[in-house]
Amino acid sequence: MKLRRFAASPEVLAWARTSARLSDEEAARRIGVSITRITEWERGEIEPTINQLRVAADAYNRPLAALFLSAPPEEDNVFELPDFRRPESEGEESSPLRKAILRAKRQQEALSDIHEELGEDFLPPLQIFQIDAKDPEKAGHQLREHLGLDKLPARSLIQPLELLRTLVRRVEERGYLVIQVQRVPVTEMRGFSISGDPAPVIALNGADWPRGKIYTFLHELAHISLRHSGLCDLSRQSSAPEERYCDRVAAAALMPGQAFAALSRTLSINPTSYTDLRTVSDKFGASAEAGLIRMIHLGLATWDDYAEMRGEFRLAYERHKQDEKDARGGRDTPIYYQLKVRDLGRPFIASMVRAHHEGALSSRDTARLLDVSYDKIPKLVERITSAEVPA
Repeated sequence: MKLRRFAASPEVLAWARTSARLSDEEAARRIGVSITRITEWERGEIEPTINQLRVAADAYNRPLAALFLSAPPEEDNVFELPDFRRPESEGEESSPLRKAILRAKRQQEALSDIHEELGEDFLPPLQIFQIDAKDPEKAGHQLREHLGLDKLPARSLIQPLELLRTLVRRVEERGYLVIQVQRVPVTEMRGFSISGDPAPVIALNGADWPRGKIYTFLHELAHISLRHSGLCDLSRQSSAPEERYCDRVAAAALMPGQAFAALSRTLSINPTSYTDLRTVSDKFGASAEAGLIRMIHLGLATWDDYAEMRGEFRLAYERHKQDEKDARGGRDTPIYYQLKVRDLGRPFIASMVRAHHEGALSSRDTARLLDVSYDKIPKLVERITSAEVPA
């Protein structure tokens, strides 16, 4: 049987691949063809099949219809985020990171489209946290009040998974979408935020440890509260003013200045001792790295101390991941559907399923947006209300 091929523009295929930041080799691997075949498509020497185009569209983070354009768009609105990462990372995005950013944007656009079609009561009314735009200490106090951190039981602060789940739920109830991303090293990205109505997005790196996620979560929440977007890692002295501001807000929200400074002095915390930093930071539900940044903000440490400790923080993270892996022993690894719910966000899954039930989404589009086959959607729905979803 002769395969049916489609006359996709070679220029469009090349544009779709390069705009996704994929090399010939990576594109070939994702699509399941040879590098030679990618070259033949982009030279117009052979045409792809419809199934190959469908796989290519997914690999290139484009709708299938985009590959049938007659020419690349003159003004290709490739979505970009302000980049606040450290200098060695700025301007560089791996393919997994680019895919994660575009996936988050697609989720936000899908929610916006459904919201417009089904009415304003389809999603929870968006309630943006109001914080002081000039005073980060005051803003951190306001954010702490908004989230009810002072009312949480003390045990929550020493159980980071529970604290993170609580914070995520409280923010989701206000109309935000919180997601996580995979296969992106924490050295490349800790989190990002995409502002905008009706559902601003906060993305956390799924590979990070829970205390790191909590700090990043508050940091990105500060970005959204200012109606800003950004691609972030943890702070360094040379950060842009906006990034330094959001770092200070996150630190002040998690570690109130007066209480944190008093305890640091009482315990005679050495800012270049990882053990000391853990001792004080654990009391506030923060990581040792976030604790040191807070000490810097309060004049109790310097950025030279941070530079000295950065390698220790990285080693501690690696030890944590290995301990986590050893503790599971391969038996209690979160299952696929649990991770899928975490990565897509409960509100997104619930909204897409409801839109499908109300006739606003086809079965194919619902499955595509949820990134599972249609027959697996009930499994996701089961997990939405499960307490087992990992943080």
